[in-house]
Amino acid sequence: MPTPLRALLIEDSEDDARLIAHALKSGGYDVEWERADTSAAMQAALDRHEWDVVLVDYRMPHFSGPAALQLLKATRKDIPLILVSGKIGEEIAVDAMRAGASDFVMKDRLARLAPAVERELRDVRVRRERHGMEERLRLEQ
Repeated sequence: MPTPLRALLIEDSEDDARLIAHALKSGGYDVEWERADTSAAMQAALDRHEWDVVLVDYRMPHFSGPAALQLLKATRKDIPLILVSGKIGEEIAVDAMRAGASDFVMKDRLARLAPAVERELRDVRVRRERHGMEERLRLEQ
């Protein structure tokens, strides 16, 4: 049975967004997704729904991966952000991960996307469990 997944796709190309959603479906997810390609549209989507993952194209005409990362960080929501792009170098990908992106997947290697999402969702669960335990311990003292 497919795993439910709510994915916010920050992508200027509707076709690429559909390919990304298809890759997630092929990877075992029952994906519900929405596409945004501007800062305002991303903010509106973040305000409107709870998302499991944010998948971001690095370069878009009216928005960028780094700007999307900053917007997500400003919300203080613990949602993994994975860059999904076609033409950026390794150095840029590493810089983005140092800035807080969870992972990077090339568009020509979308078979890597579902395992990357699975790993990041597991990491979020572990962080939330740890924070919950820390909070319980704090309250017991």
